[in-house]
Amino acid sequence: MSAKQLLAEIDRGINALQKASTLCLKGDAASPKAKSIAAKTAKQIVGPAKKFAKGGISDEGRARIAAAQQKRWAKVRREMNKAAKASKAALAVPAAK
Repeated sequence: MSAKQLLAEIDRGINALQKASTLCLKGDAASPKAKSIAAKTAKQIVGPAKKFAKGGISDEGRARIAAAQQKRWAKVRREMNKAAKASKAALAVPAAK
């Protein structure tokens, strides 16, 4: 594709987007036929979908991440249990003698 063809395609895309924008701003004032034409021209810009390579992680790396997360949550649970026991102890009423 030459530079002139590429620029022409970009200009067509810009024109289609400008038409769609004006139709959106006008709202109900535009006729349904004009809306459908703008929608059709806007859809022509779609190119091929870009495929991304999957990120790979080794089994050892996944195991290290899982172990670190389990360790972190164990620490959080310990702190929560300590706080719960402390609050229960503070609420407990000492027996009167």
